[in-house]
Amino acid sequence: MPHAVEAVFREELRRTGLPGHGALPRLLALLRAAPETHLTLAEVADMAAEAGLAMTQAELAHHLETLADHGLVGRLPTTTTELVFDTVPEPHSHLIYEESAQIVDLHVSAETLLVMVRQALDERPDSVEIVVRFRRDPMAAVEPAARSAVGRRRSDPET
Repeated sequence: MPHAVEAVFREELRRTGLPGHGALPRLLALLRAAPETHLTLAEVADMAAEAGLAMTQAELAHHLETLADHGLVGRLPTTTTELVFDTVPEPHSHLIYEESAQIVDLHVSAETLLVMVRQALDERPDSVEIVVRFRRDPMAAVEPAARSAVGRRRSDPET
């Protein structure tokens, strides 16, 4: 990983209160560079092994949960019991097709989303399930002192 890219991920981790060293920056870089945005633990393990990132599946699961708890990746509800992580951390909607196990990102306005939901309910009223998830504030996982430091400007002489 080039030093400039590595520094960006280290800073992103530090902003959320996580250490910017060890395996986390490499894992985050690997996830953000992945061609697919929705990945299972097994898929991430395969990617990590190919990239030479040596860690057990338990360690990898712990790191993914930590990244998700701090808002750097998302967790997706799925039609299976297998966890799926979303490498796009910004809140957005998804369509999940049970028959094909396909997950589609929806980066649309609330108005467009409502139109899509109405259309889906009109077309298939007995086969559409709506799940509304209220995401946890990732800053809630950050220690209070670190949270207040994140909001402060560095040039402020009073802080």
